[in-house]
Amino acid sequence: MDSCISMKSYRGKILLYIVLQFIKAGLLLLPPYCYLLFLNEVITKKRLGWLWGVVALYVAVFAVKALVSVLIKQVYNRIFPAMTLEAKNRVLEKYNELDVEVLARYTAGELKERLHKDTENVVLYWEKRLELWVAAISVPVMTGILFYLNWILAAVSFLLLPLSFYITRTIKSKSNLQHERRREILGKYNDFMIHNMFFWKEVKSNCQEERQQQQFEGLWKELGDAFLKSHIFWFLNRTFLAFKDVFLTKMGLYLLGGILVIQEMATVPALLAFMEYYGDFVNRLLQISDIYMQRGEQEASLKRLKEIMELQSPERPYGLEHFESVEFCNIGFSYGAGRKNILRDCNLKIERGETVAIKGESGCGKSTLIKLTAGCLLPDSGEILWNGLPMDRIRRQDIYAKAGFLMQESVLFNLTIRENLLFGKADAGEEELRAACVRANIMDFIRSLEQGFETVIGENGIKLSGGQKQRLLIARLFLQDTELIVFDEATSALDYRNESEILNLLLQEETAGKTFIMVTHRETSVARCSRVIAWKEISGEETVSAEGDRVSAGCPG
Repeated sequence: MDSCISMKSYRGKILLYIVLQFIKAGLLLLPPYCYLLFLNEVITKKRLGWLWGVVALYVAVFAVKALVSVLIKQVYNRIFPAMTLEAKNRVLEKYNELDVEVLARYTAGELKERLHKDTENVVLYWEKRLELWVAAISVPVMTGILFYLNWILAAVSFLLLPLSFYITRTIKSKSNLQHERRREILGKYNDFMIHNMFFWKEVKSNCQEERQQQQFEGLWKELGDAFLKSHIFWFLNRTFLAFKDVFLTKMGLYLLGGILVIQEMATVPALLAFMEYYGDFVNRLLQISDIYMQRGEQEASLKRLKEIMELQSPERPYGLEHFESVEFCNIGFSYGAGRKNILRDCNLKIERGETVAIKGESGCGKSTLIKLTAGCLLPDSGEILWNGLPMDRIRRQDIYAKAGFLMQESVLFNLTIRENLLFGKADAGEEELRAACVRANIMDFIRSLEQGFETVIGENGIKLSGGQKQRLLIARLFLQDTELIVFDEATSALDYRNESEILNLLLQEETAGKTFIMVTHRETSVARCSRVIAWKEISGEETVSAEGDRVSAGCPG
């Protein structure tokens, strides 16, 4: 828990919150006492002079209780929302610290649930834990009061408590299983929705709407079924306790109390006060039962967050002050055991200042090579060297500070154009933004928009055309101002004129000394590069580029 929330910073406020809760719990004991005084002194003994005193005490208790409730809410608002924000920030920071290959163990839906639901459950765990302490201390106090008023009634009312808690525990174990099932399905559902928000154009263009609808309905049915079952167990527990403690027990106590009054072993005021206190006592038990029922889900969230917070990226002691070279040494890669090799014995070196074009047929592994370069994928065999150092020993942030990657799957967010650009350089000024957009040939388009840089572009830039998205991504890359620039079909949606202008900017004198790698099909792009690497399908024979580079023992088509 401490890895998500620093409890030390909340100790004083939590102590105040507990004290106020105990004061409120103590005040709740006074109204039934006022009721007992009224029945004993005013009604039974006809002491009318006590009336104003009892009324004044009741009003004072009510006023103080209202004031304490307001203070509790104020202290609550200073503790638990801040805890929730801190927990979410800590988990998000952890996500940012972890390597791509570590995060790849989880689906997007699962990561979202840990950031969203699990952090809230952890804070709720602490909130309910504090309430449990107050309730657990209040119950023995109320037990003492009940025995003081009438030990026979108290003893009878407690006979069914062991059975009650045994049934509650059984229901809880069943409920926890349903909560876990519901959460697992919710992760799949979130993953499905995230995928479809990003790729709805592909869904429509491939006429997959009906299949998508079937998947949605299937997941929603599973989610609804799990939700229903988890709540059925919750209602079973509540219904059982309400039926036993409120209906059967109360009726039995009134019957037994009436007999005791007739036998002069109890008084009517004591019986009525007993039933008031017993109602509060049952409410406390229901509160404890609810907390206990929810505990399983919250503890599961604690374990999941602990697992995330304890994840470690591989130790990487080396930095990267400048880019000098990237080299592939006998690299092999396939997408899963037993599947066809994408790369085999790949050997390639690119040095500072080169402009390299990698061309080849679709599906031959060019994009896989770029993802390996970026660390998005890990090779099955061989080694990738940056400046002669093993990539798995170099800090990832140093690589990304020196190398800018524009992938086919590069993402734009449902934010403004300005906010999307600032992902390239968080402190970029207005002039820097404009200069980058001019270089990417998108400034005229931005000026044409009514809100300019403040225009919200939709999820993954859905409000933009393919070419506009690519130019915006290129402008963001220009803001990064990296020493190595890698394009993976980054200009495929641009016409020849726009592509030519952007390549001219990349390759002109102001970018001298920088390194440029382009994966492309276009001969116009290839012609602008000083070195061309032909990428071919794996055939079991060594493939040689036009410049004589030994590339691989084949790259698949």
